[in-house]
Amino acid sequence: MGLQTAVVGWLDDRFPFVESVDAELYRRVPNYATVFYRYLGGLAGMLIAVEFVTGFLLGIYYDPDGAGNPAPAYASVNFIQHSVYLGWLIRGVHFWGANLLLVVALLHLTFVFWNGGYRAPRELNWMVGVLIFLVIILFSFTGSLLPWDANSYLARSREISIASGASVLPDGVSGFIKYVLQGGPLVGPSTLLRFFIAHVFLLPAVMTLLLYGHYRLARWQGPSEPA
Repeated sequence: MGLQTAVVGWLDDRFPFVESVDAELYRRVPNYATVFYRYLGGLAGMLIAVEFVTGFLLGIYYDPDGAGNPAPAYASVNFIQHSVYLGWLIRGVHFWGANLLLVVALLHLTFVFWNGGYRAPRELNWMVGVLIFLVIILFSFTGSLLPWDANSYLARSREISIASGASVLPDGVSGFIKYVLQGGPLVGPSTLLRFFIAHVFLLPAVMTLLLYGHYRLARWQGPSEPA
């Protein structure tokens, strides 16, 4: 215990970790803050952390592309599901956690809007929260192609057509957007590789920055008072 206390004390002298934890544990929450404010945002944050951890564990065994051949993607998912120790559990937690995260984030946005959290001076944090929700949707959109089975292939092909604005934009514009998303004229290995890079590298980086700003603004401004 003496060595552990010395190490913790040494770290705390250089980075006030204990003080930061105490400040959060004993932070006063106004009486008008509803239960939904107190728990939905924190639950969404915990679910994002679970998704990051389980996604990292899945990424250890996932192979998105083998020299332009996407077949290893399906084989690696099958290997995770049936051969890796507790792979089925980690994949299930990642899948159902992503679905639950969408529901919780939407409920959180709904109750913040209901309480007027979009009004000044909290409009910036409201916009950041909306961006976080859009990034969560993009996580679901990009991650659902990674298993590379028939269901994900056909569903994403249709969703890419919708995202490109095929029904509302001129053919030249929607075709260009679709080409950029797919990485070619058809959904193929380039599409899978682009979705994998976005899902594993780009979106987590954007999400981390947005969450940091969101929590900083939320702690500084506090919950909005009911109208």
